[in-house]
Amino acid sequence: MSWSFLKNHSRTLLLAIPSTVALAGCLWRIIKKYPSTIIMIPTEENQFILNQCPSFSEYRPTPWLFNSHLMTVFGVLFRALPKIIFQRILLPVDDSGGTIAIDWHTRPRSGQPVLIILHGLTGGSDNEYVRWMILSAHSKLDMCCAVVHARGCGRSQLTSPRSFCAASTHDLRMSVQYIRSIVGNDTPIFAVGYSLGAGILTKYLGEEGNECRLNSAIICCASFDMLLSTANMEQWWHTHTYNRRLTNNLIRYIRQHEHHFLKTESLPNLNMNEAYQSKTIRDFDRHVVVPQYGFRDVEHYYTEASSKKWLKHIRTPTLILSAIDDPICPIDGLPIDDVLQNPHLIAVKTVEGGHVSYLQGWWPRTYSYDNVVVVEYIKARLKQMNFEFENKTEEQNLLNINV
Repeated sequence: MSWSFLKNHSRTLLLAIPSTVALAGCLWRIIKKYPSTIIMIPTEENQFILNQCPSFSEYRPTPWLFNSHLMTVFGVLFRALPKIIFQRILLPVDDSGGTIAIDWHTRPRSGQPVLIILHGLTGGSDNEYVRWMILSAHSKLDMCCAVVHARGCGRSQLTSPRSFCAASTHDLRMSVQYIRSIVGNDTPIFAVGYSLGAGILTKYLGEEGNECRLNSAIICCASFDMLLSTANMEQWWHTHTYNRRLTNNLIRYIRQHEHHFLKTESLPNLNMNEAYQSKTIRDFDRHVVVPQYGFRDVEHYYTEASSKKWLKHIRTPTLILSAIDDPICPIDGLPIDDVLQNPHLIAVKTVEGGHVSYLQGWWPRTYSYDNVVVVEYIKARLKQMNFEFENKTEEQNLLNINV
């Protein structure tokens, strides 16, 4: 190759270098293995689940989404929004007139398993990750799905001067009681929570203990330590990207329902002007959530909202799914020792996945990896429950014979 050739084609060669590097990177990510870390007590029940769920062992992300920020952003912007017509009911949840919206994608048939879906911060049934989870569970397992909204979310109206709170499990408890009253005690009910919804679900499971009315749960991309997650969100890059976007969503939320919060007689410590000036999630929580729910300060609120302390109290079979590279809810908040001391928990830590994204395939417009994992886990649990039921029936028959 002559010097004149290099000189005449230098611009073309320089432009080709990034493309070549990108292509090489994609090819490397195609052949590279991404083994997940599985954390559990190796009981017979957990080993059965593991054998039935090959997706636990490896997640292969979309090759050209080579970092967690791209994965997280494209998870929101790139996926198609499936068209689903919901049937909405408004469930009364307290004596002060508070209600929450529950969107059924179909009404449950007799004995049909139900999947409750809990969304992330200011999300709802119009989120891509929620709708793809519904389509996956319904098409693969013939499940009836119900999206349980936080107060005022999912284009619903607040009916009392109280917003949602990450430390409160009351509304979820009322929702589970309502759904159980409709489908009966023998119908399997599962729940999957994402991000904020995952944290609330974790706390609910721990609070309920042996009295929990769910048959199984999946906790996806949860913040187990709100103090840690908030500090992570206040790093320079995150402050100007995720934190700002989420804070603006919260301000938009409070503006939509401001007629409730302008009544100073019901909320004398809430200053709406300060709330609208919030620059971070911490600011918003300090001005809006803390005075509503009577916390001493925002640190007290985050301590109460941190679900990590409830893991050791969970008595319902539960799967935890989180990515090591999650830029919003750091996996460092997960107490590994508590998982290793609770036979009801299985934790799957993937190398990549971002936050509530888990895109897969070259053109990730449809189902994501978390859909595969949730479906496999529920299918395995249904098999396990049938096995347990058959054992109980056999034991009862033997008892009747002996009597």
